Amino acid sequence: MNNASAQNCLKIDDILHVYEDLRPIMPTYSQAYSQAYSSGQVEKVARMRDLLDHFDALMLDGFGVLNVGRDIIPGAVELLTMAAEHSIPVLVVTNGATQNEQVIGHKYAEMGLPVSPPQVVSSRAAINHWLMHDRPPQWQYIGIADDVAADLTVDDITLIRLSSDKANGWADCDAIAVMGVTAWNMAWQARLTEAALAGCPILIANPDVAAPHPDRFSYEPGYFAWQLIQAGVSDIRWFGKPHQTHFEMAMKRLETITGHNNLDRKRIAMVGDTLHTDILGGAAAGLTTVLVTGHGMFRDGGAETAMAKTGIRPDFIIDTV
Repeated sequence: MNNASAQNCLKIDDILHVYEDLRPIMPTYSQAYSQAYSSGQVEKVARMRDLLDHFDALMLDGFGVLNVGRDIIPGAVELLTMAAEHSIPVLVVTNGATQNEQVIGHKYAEMGLPVSPPQVVSSRAAINHWLMHDRPPQWQYIGIADDVAADLTVDDITLIRLSSDKANGWADCDAIAVMGVTAWNMAWQARLTEAALAGCPILIANPDVAAPHPDRFSYEPGYFAWQLIQAGVSDIRWFGKPHQTHFEMAMKRLETITGHNNLDRKRIAMVGDTLHTDILGGAAAGLTTVLVTGHGMFRDGGAETAMAKTGIRPDFIIDTV
C-alpha cells in the first residue's frame, strides 16, 4: 500500500495521536508561552488581516494557511498584498523538504501568490545547514530515501540514491535522510527500518505527520518516523518545525530582510494550522501564535477539543487569512 492509496485512511484523531506520541522529541510547552493563559481564553478573529496592526513581521506556514494542495486559500493574495503595503515582512516557514527554496518560491509565484524565494525558509535548508556545519565529521556517505526527493547540496559528502527494491547502498550509509514520502510504500519502510535497527541514524527533514489536501490528509515523513520509533529505532534526528533550529534560521532571515537584530519576538506572528508544529514551535521560539482553523488540520472542526487534550493553545484563532 503506497502513500497515494493509504492517505485516505488518515483521520484527524490518528494525526493527533501520533503527534502526542511524539511529544517527547518536541520542545517543552509552557503555559507562560501563551498570552491566552493570562486572560483565560484564546482571542478569536475572523481573518489574519484584522490582526496586522499587532505585528511587525509574519511567519506563515504554507499548507493550510496559503494553500491546500494546488488551491490557493481565498484571501491569501490579499493578505500578502496588505502586508507589503504596510511594510510588514513575510516569510513562508515550511516543513517541505523535497524541493529547495528557489523552487518553492517559484512554485508559489506560479500559483499566483506574491512570494519570492528569499521569503521561503524550508526544513530542507535546516538539514542542509546541519550537514554542512554540525554533522559528525566522520559522516561522509548520506543516503537519500524516496526516489522523488531532490538531492541535497553539500560539497563534502557523497550522496547515495537508495532504492526500495534493491539492497545496493543501504549498508554503506553513515546516515539516511528522509526528505519526503511522495512515493513511499511498505517496501521503503521495511528497508528503512532494517537499516535503522542495524544502527544507521535517520534524518527526518520534514517532521509533519500529515498535510492537508482538498479531499484528504496525506501521510508525511513524521508519520513514518513514528513507525520507526514503534519498531524500536532510537537514533532519529529531526529538522523543521517545531524544532528550534528552523525558527532560528527564520529569525536570522528576518534580521537580514529588516536590517535589525533586536526584533521583538512577540511582535512576530507564527501563523499555522497545526498545534504541534506551528503553535508549539512558534511559542517555544517566543513568537505570538495564530491558529488557522478554516482550511487545514481543523477544517472539519475539533480545534477546541484538540487544545484541551494537548494543552497547546495559540494566542489567537482565526478562521482564515
